[in-house]
Amino acid sequence: MIVGLVLAGGLSSRMGEDKAMLRIDGRSLLEMTIRTLWDAGAGGVAISGTRAGGIPDRWPGAGPVGGIASAMHGQPDGEWLVVPVDMPRLGSEVLAPLLAERSRAATHWRDHPLPMRLTMDAAAREVLDELMTRPGRACSIAALQARLGATALPLDGLDTRLLVNCNTPDEWREANA
Repeated sequence: MIVGLVLAGGLSSRMGEDKAMLRIDGRSLLEMTIRTLWDAGAGGVAISGTRAGGIPDRWPGAGPVGGIASAMHGQPDGEWLVVPVDMPRLGSEVLAPLLAERSRAATHWRDHPLPMRLTMDAAAREVLDELMTRPGRACSIAALQARLGATALPLDGLDTRLLVNCNTPDEWREANA
């Protein structure tokens, strides 16, 4: 089973309001992201963050890696699709190539750490535990991907506008113009 993980635990401080609840055509970004994961083949979807039905951060302020590490404690091993909630143009056509490439423990698009396919297994759990517990931890997605030996897929033919994330009101307006 493919597990979809929506990273929705941030404070949205630069946006000034909860990014997950921003709406396009009457649907919230959270609803749209969940639908995208189902369309991509996820058999279950989990949401990181403190919200109804969400997985609370065990390491507040640890960013996306903290959200993934928090989710690993209640989700099964297998293939995961990890996506941020703030990508309004993300579609299953962007996720399908990530799922198809399974030569390494993780796959992402070159120069775009998220979305990411992650093989959650004992080795990935060990790396996540280490990243979260070592002093002065480097909790970036790039550090996680480096430790896992992630594959970066070339952007050949992919419209990179589909990978735009929105952290500010200006980015939101531009992405939806």
